[in-house]
Amino acid sequence: MEVKFWDAYISYFYSFKNFYIQNKNDQQVIQEITKSLQLLENEDSILVSPLPGDLVAAKYENDGLWYRAKILNIEENTFTVKFIDYGNSELSSNIKILPSKIAGYHAMAYHCMLDDVDHEEYIISIENDIYDIIFNFLGSIEVIVTFLNNEETYLVNMKWDNRCIKTFVNNIISYGITPKTYETLKEIDQSGAKMIVNLIYTQSINEFYVETENSKEIQNKIEHILENEVNWEPLTEYKIGKMAIAKSLTDNRWYRVRILMVHDEGECTCYLIDYGVQDKCSEFFEAVGYLKLAPPFIKLCSLHIPTIKKKKELFESLSKSFIDEMEEYKHKKMTIIIVETGEPCVVELYVDDFNVAKLIEPIPVIVFNVIHMNVLTVQVNSPGRRTVMKELSTIKTLNPVEKPKYCNIYGALINNQWYRAEIKNKFKGSMDVILVDMGSSIVNVKKLFQLPKHIQSVKYLTLRCSLGLDERYFCLYKLKLLCNSETEFMMIVFKNNNVDGHLIHLFFNDEDVTTIIKKH
Repeated sequence: MEVKFWDAYISYFYSFKNFYIQNKNDQQVIQEITKSLQLLENEDSILVSPLPGDLVAAKYENDGLWYRAKILNIEENTFTVKFIDYGNSELSSNIKILPSKIAGYHAMAYHCMLDDVDHEEYIISIENDIYDIIFNFLGSIEVIVTFLNNEETYLVNMKWDNRCIKTFVNNIISYGITPKTYETLKEIDQSGAKMIVNLIYTQSINEFYVETENSKEIQNKIEHILENEVNWEPLTEYKIGKMAIAKSLTDNRWYRVRILMVHDEGECTCYLIDYGVQDKCSEFFEAVGYLKLAPPFIKLCSLHIPTIKKKKELFESLSKSFIDEMEEYKHKKMTIIIVETGEPCVVELYVDDFNVAKLIEPIPVIVFNVIHMNVLTVQVNSPGRRTVMKELSTIKTLNPVEKPKYCNIYGALINNQWYRAEIKNKFKGSMDVILVDMGSSIVNVKKLFQLPKHIQSVKYLTLRCSLGLDERYFCLYKLKLLCNSETEFMMIVFKNNNVDGHLIHLFFNDEDVTTIIKKH
């Protein structure tokens, strides 16, 4: 399927799994259709014997304007119609004949649903205030839509301000960051800014917190005001995203908060702005002056990983790998470079000059010697290895080595195919060698051969690994069938362990291998 992208507007929003978009390129035609239909106001073009399915001109009672519509149902003199250029269905008592020229245009509203939004869909179904914020936000912006299938209802992803729409939804749900607050937070930092930071804690790739060199000064000033100020104005407006000063019900201390959910008896679930956690609070007051304007003294960040597709299973694996890597480096000074401002700010993260995104990104591997699901050998299928294997397949002859030495790389001829090999043990008339590009497999040969220098020097990496699976629920036979010297997987390392084997996750053609080998 050819991937299709549109600049678009959301013409009507029912939910994340039921909304309509208009192509930006259709806007002029839509405006011309709407303008032409208003001429019907003074025309006597009453529709005789209308039926469900008929295309008509119908008056939208909310604004008194005429639009193209399709009759869905008729009860006495009232019609349920769907406005085909917008997507919403309404009751209308005024319909007229649709001029044939205008009827010839295709419907301009396209029915869509967002991919992977079960959690977000549930939240807006139970929280009317969050629904209203999202409804108004989506109705006011231009989005970039990526189509994931070819027929209605279209499965899509959407971006605004170069970020996935789900990021903004999560901002509202988890952090109380409304679109207006987001725009304010974007002004705190500058794109390209470089900062020395300490890691506070890591929740996922999309949510980790750092402390900057200015954090302590900001923290001291905020805490001094909170502990000593007494003349605060009581909060009069309790709504989602509202910034305030409130007392935690957990420790009875005052914090800067954003309201996430309003409960009875003056209590709210809040996001503690300077600590990155949620808590129930009471006794709300207006945030003014420095308390309103100061940035959070810990910075909420999201890792910049542009080369990786963020599929749900892959994202979860990457997050586990990221959390493990960060645990190893949490006492080290780190550097962030801000790629996109806002909250969370999207950053490149460096430890000892290494880009962390490069450390955790999936690695192409070949799997060998599958003894058990938790005892297997993995060969990194680097560009160097691929080049070596290709060149070895074209070589006809090599010169034999009379006295091969330990620790050197030679050529070994196995079943008329050349491989790179290193001596493991010598015997009378033969030797055991390690095939360094084939998962350290051991074979016995009588002779070794001299390799060209450029092939001899290419580095290789073999790892002992574990999938960390329970054999009661997964099939070893299926795993062995899947693994051969030609099958390439993408590997993510969950946890480094040089003693018992690195805990890894494998993907084959973007599919989680655990789903392939699961017992039914």
